[in-house]
Amino acid sequence: MDETFDRGVVVVRGSAAGFAQEITAGRHRLLADEPIADGGTDTGPSPYDLLLAGLGA
Repeated sequence: MDETFDRGVVVVRGSAAGFAQEITAGRHRLLADEPIADGGTDTGPSPYDLLLAGLGA
């Protein structure tokens, strides 16, 4: 797969195990995950945290 993405292209990848997701937005990479208390591994902000950050940006 070509790892070169155009501006405005967002790709979200995850596996069937767990809640962690890798988000690629253009040339930027982010991680999202649920807190341990909610069954995740806390490797990144929760989807709700990312949503609130996006609203504040």
